[in-house]
Amino acid sequence: MTESLYGRYQHFPGNPIAKPPCRMLNAMMYGFFIEGSYGKINEFINTTLNSVPSSEFYFKALSSYCLLTFTDIENIASKVAPFSNYGWMQETDIIVWLPVAQVTKNNQKVTHIYWYPAFIAVNNINALVNGRETWGYNKYQCRYEMPSSHQQANYFSISLDTFHPFTPETQMGWHELLTVKRVADDDTWFEELVEIGHEISQLLHSSCEDVSISADLIKQFLSGFKNPQMDQVLFKQFPDGFANEAVYKAVVHSPSAVKKIHKVGFLKDEYQVTINRLDAFPFDEMFGIALGAQQAMLPYYVCMDFDQDGAYEIVTSRQ
Repeated sequence: MTESLYGRYQHFPGNPIAKPPCRMLNAMMYGFFIEGSYGKINEFINTTLNSVPSSEFYFKALSSYCLLTFTDIENIASKVAPFSNYGWMQETDIIVWLPVAQVTKNNQKVTHIYWYPAFIAVNNINALVNGRETWGYNKYQCRYEMPSSHQQANYFSISLDTFHPFTPETQMGWHELLTVKRVADDDTWFEELVEIGHEISQLLHSSCEDVSISADLIKQFLSGFKNPQMDQVLFKQFPDGFANEAVYKAVVHSPSAVKKIHKVGFLKDEYQVTINRLDAFPFDEMFGIALGAQQAMLPYYVCMDFDQDGAYEIVTSRQ
């Protein structure tokens, strides 16, 4: 661990920051793949992850598709004393994930694949503060609607307390960012299976093709069968007192180690995702996701327990 320029972090009374790792129980996730723009996604990655330069590698988008998830985590607590004795909380996360490749500069080989939570909104202030300050999650607080079980997964929505439209006269207020609605298609089980195969093929076809696979990537893939985990990459930065300069900036990695899967499957029927224009969160500019309605691909659900580790520096702007 690199010695800090500012000394040890102070866990003083009244400071809500708790130490990771954390354990997450009964995390019910619903996922929907939605189409964006490969160019816009790469532009977002360049503005964030690649703004911390490395002489050895860079990051690039793996696909023109993003993954939208709604996750209700029933019980979260730190695994580190004394924070593990303080209590637990419920948390709901709504996230836009970007599949990202780490590519070596000298031979253009993909050495690692990450999931980048490029947009994330949560339902409680403790999750927001801890997530932003410790891991670097770009969290915002939200209101939301989501089902209580996968059998009634008919409607999802998220609203944000923000500025819209951008004008000097605009007062902050609650605005709906997006909705997800189930649309019955009356397909048979065989037709559903054929559609799943077609959508998997479409997702693979949209993947980046101008980089090659490394031995490290094969090892990562094979290790996932024995020790399943979701590797997250995050852009962590803190501004100075005028938000001109960064007093800290780094790309960090935080693994989510899956401990138990309670249930998993594909959601029946089709799902329509509708993106509304919000000046503060312009998904069309951020990720190239078209405003209005589009059909989601591979809608799924999974209920699991997992541990969220701390954040390890991959590359930092520290000299």
